Amino acid sequence: MDRSDESQRLRVLIADQDALARRMMHDVLQDAGLVVIGGARDGREALDLARHYRPEILLVDIALPPAGGVDVIRQVAPILHTRIVTVSAAADIDEPVLAALHAGAIGHIDKDVDPDEFVRLVLLASDGEAIIPSRVMTRLLAVWREIPAGGWRPLRSTLTTREWEIVDLLGEGASTEAIAERLVLSPSTVYTHVYRVLRKLGVHSRYEAVAAAQRLRQQEAATEGPARPPGQADPPIDPDRRPRDR
Repeated sequence: MDRSDESQRLRVLIADQDALARRMMHDVLQDAGLVVIGGARDGREALDLARHYRPEILLVDIALPPAGGVDVIRQVAPILHTRIVTVSAAADIDEPVLAALHAGAIGHIDKDVDPDEFVRLVLLASDGEAIIPSRVMTRLLAVWREIPAGGWRPLRSTLTTREWEIVDLLGEGASTEAIAERLVLSPSTVYTHVYRVLRKLGVHSRYEAVAAAQRLRQQEAATEGPARPPGQADPPIDPDRRPRDR
């Protein structure tokens, strides 16, 4: 199939509070043959339009009001087969972009890219390719290296990376002395870390700490699960139409 024919079947929803930015992205994508089904000014409107139209691509500003683009991603990603890409005019946004990727976004595009490059990146995202700027990739690698070997560190956890390492070793049945030797720490330092783990998790034994950490991982995995298939066919698309109030 010719790529131009394929692009004409891709429907894009743009969520950005900046009307000028929405119009510029709309015109660039439409000139390239993509179908822009509408624009949303805030998170609530983005969710309504996404659920109604089920677009192939959702472009969402990382600072979309009222709660940010990540909040929209967390709600859209589990229920729709939509490729979500964040956009931003700001430069120092590595942490929000990482949060967006964790929530289900497939990539990020800076708004100051060349129009042809913008279209190319959107099309790559539609094919399922990750669109991650090099500066964000560097930060992503740094975060990945912080993940304990025994399992990932849930983002909502108050435990430090070192404390997760100790929890994982406790789960293996390691003694205080064995943990100290493995992590090149003194036994007294290990005792201090274990005490802090028990206090943060609100438990009273090493066994309970391991069980509580496992529950944290299971809870986060459940809330960030894979997208479910759509439950109904797409409605006919009218680019100027918005969902009727129910």
